[in-house]
Parts: sequence; structure tokens; C-alpha cells
Amino acid sequence: MDFDIVTLDEFLVGGLTIPLAGREVTARDLDLVNFTWDRYLAREKKAARVAAYIGQNNHAVAVLGYELSGLNDLDIGDVVTRIPSGRYAKFVVSDKPYDLLRTAWAKVAKAENAGTITRSHTAEIERYTGPTSVEVYVSLD
Repeated sequence: MDFDIVTLDEFLVGGLTIPLAGREVTARDLDLVNFTWDRYLAREKKAARVAAYIGQNNHAVAVLGYELSGLNDLDIGDVVTRIPSGRYAKFVVSDKPYDLLRTAWAKVAKAENAGTITRSHTAEIERYTGPTSVEVYVSLD
């Protein structure tokens, strides 16, 4: 098994937001996601990066930024989203920086296609834990 089942407590993510075309990042969304990350990184904020993808009916929104300990940590002009508590599949990847997310999401797809997880698409999180490592959490039914 390439993942662990974990229970996350509710937490907040603040940053820049974009609507997605569907429930997941598609090729159509990727340029906008990369552009938004570039805008966020240009701020040189001293915080670990976090991306949150929150399901809204048949679509999702992405909030690209940082985890908050409270609303007072929210930068002026940023949006905040709430990550619900619940069961998540946690995938950890340590690899070349440009392969991290592709590798992590390929592991998610493999687990889903094998029937070992059933995603709820309520919330998905990418936590960048270093220049060559990422944790991806996907909410489970």
C-alpha cells in the first residue's frame, strides 16, 4: 500500500483562489494553477505552502497558499477556506521537485482504480514539506 489512512482535524487554508473546470485539476486548469502559484510565490511569504481543493457540487475551487492557526494570520486580500475534519488517504512522495505532484497524483489514481480507496472529493490537500517532498491527502467516503 502506497498510502496511510489518517484522520485530520479541521483546519484553515488562506491564499489565492481559482475556480476549477471540474472536481479535479484538468489540463485546462493547469496553466491557471501554475500562474497563481507563481503570483503567490512572488510574495516570498515565510510559510509552508499548502494547496486546498474544495468540492462544490460538480466543481471545485483551489486555494493556493498557507495553513492558518486563526483568522488573524490571514494576509489582507487573501481568501480562507475550511478543510473539514475526517478520514483521508495520505500519500507521501520524495523525489525530484518537478515530478512530485505528478507522482503523488498517479499514486492516488492507482489506488482509486484498484478500488483500495473511494474518494469523496470533499477536500484534497497538497502540503509541501520540503523542496523534494510533498504530502497529498484525499478525502474518503
